[in-house]
Amino acid sequence: MPKRASKRVSFLFFSFLILLFAIAMVLYHISRGGTLAAAAENQQTDTVTPVSLRGTIYDRNLDPLTGNGVTEYSAAIVPTLQTANALKSILPTDRMSAVLKIMKDGRPFTLRLPKNMLVPGISVFPVKSRYDGSRLAEHVIGFLDGSGQGASGVEKAFNASLSAGGKVTVSYQVDALGHVLTAGKGTDTDTTKESQSGVVLTLDRSIQRLAERSAAKYLKKGAVVVLEVPTGKILAMASLPTFPQDDVSSVLKSAGSPLLNRATSAYSVGSVFKLAAAAAALENGISPSETYCCTGSISVDGQAFHCYGSEVHGTEDMKKAVAESCNTYFVHLMQKVPPANFLQMAKKLGFGRSFSLAPGMESATGTLPSLANLSVPRALANFSFGQGDLTATPLQIAAMVNTIASGGVFTAPSLVSGRVNAQKTYVERTTTPSGERAMSDKTAALLRSFMKESINSGTSKKGKPHYGTAGAKTATAQTGRFINGKELNESWFAGLYPYENPKFVITVFSEGGDTGGTTCGPVFREIADGLYGYVS
Repeated sequence: MPKRASKRVSFLFFSFLILLFAIAMVLYHISRGGTLAAAAENQQTDTVTPVSLRGTIYDRNLDPLTGNGVTEYSAAIVPTLQTANALKSILPTDRMSAVLKIMKDGRPFTLRLPKNMLVPGISVFPVKSRYDGSRLAEHVIGFLDGSGQGASGVEKAFNASLSAGGKVTVSYQVDALGHVLTAGKGTDTDTTKESQSGVVLTLDRSIQRLAERSAAKYLKKGAVVVLEVPTGKILAMASLPTFPQDDVSSVLKSAGSPLLNRATSAYSVGSVFKLAAAAAALENGISPSETYCCTGSISVDGQAFHCYGSEVHGTEDMKKAVAESCNTYFVHLMQKVPPANFLQMAKKLGFGRSFSLAPGMESATGTLPSLANLSVPRALANFSFGQGDLTATPLQIAAMVNTIASGGVFTAPSLVSGRVNAQKTYVERTTTPSGERAMSDKTAALLRSFMKESINSGTSKKGKPHYGTAGAKTATAQTGRFINGKELNESWFAGLYPYENPKFVITVFSEGGDTGGTTCGPVFREIADGLYGYVS
């Protein structure tokens, strides 16, 4: 082939390759452009979330403790003249002015409405408010902060799982400026199915209500704890004064510290601790027939210790000393028990330790004197009848009484049963704490008989139920704090019900007030009577 012809063929060949490459590039860009265009079209949606659902907190019967308030209306709104006129008819002028500023943007938005309405461009979703205003178990449940996150109580402890309760979303087709293309038409709502999942507590809604109503009749500041025997499950835990969960800011500076959960806070104990002292004595071989003649006071290391009101009880054995709450008897008695053994019994009964009720939700530890401190005769004398450095929570006192009611086995109180899914089926169950023997069954039986004597003829008489039998112990603890020249006492009434086969432990605490029997006894009686239907 001639050289010139060869060059011409080569030129045509390379031209053909370039043409093919060019065609391929055009096809590539066309294809890519189509993909990008489709992607851009798919991205021309605007999604709003009118409702963020929060998981439910249930009682032990799976009755809701949250999410059962008044019906509220959340809406997804398309800015149009029609929707503006509709909103103007139901919103106050100042609020409507704010809404009009939002509508100028032209994008869909969400709004809480005072009532339901059927208007094109407004999608309304009825929802129940988080709290019903009853203030039921508010110190346990807690409350939410301004962003809807748990700020205290169970709401805070399980915030992560409760926050994943679900949501309602509304998606709109919009143009490049974000304006809805077909206002009121073609919307797509998507509701997640986990909105009723949540946390199950050991609380019983009816018993909680009973405890709160009974406490409110007699106490201004205080607490009530009701435990199930022998599991230690918390059936009710109330604290006074109460607070509105949906308006916490209104009580931040209120007198009486209404946000404080007094059921899990530590206070001076007083004579209810004589049950622990009696247990230590009995476990160390001292006979319940041990007698002592009370003259109203006893001297220890040059200091006089008196019975309440300097009352003279005369000769008493252990049962009578518990029933009549004789301080001098126990000062005498505990001089016969090694201080280390006495302190160890207190620890076995839960004093000086915190109870974990939920993640990050723990009761106060209270205070116990050290063994070195108890080597001082005056300190040991004070400890003998629950005074001095000793402090404890109502929950700890309830745990002590539950040990006595349970035949001497201590079980830490518990609050959470587990978690359930949308169908209220358990997906996780909390393991009930295992019990530890703190005293013999014989010792526990003797203590129960002492408590029965107290409620039948001793300081606990004012708490004796009208229905069924019970055993109890009172306390009136001196605090060393004075208001208008009068010392502030902290009063207690702790007992088991019914006596023959205990099912419940009831502990009542009053910050202030008179004696434990006078101030707290009527609360115990009313709760026990209300529980009669559970045991009859």
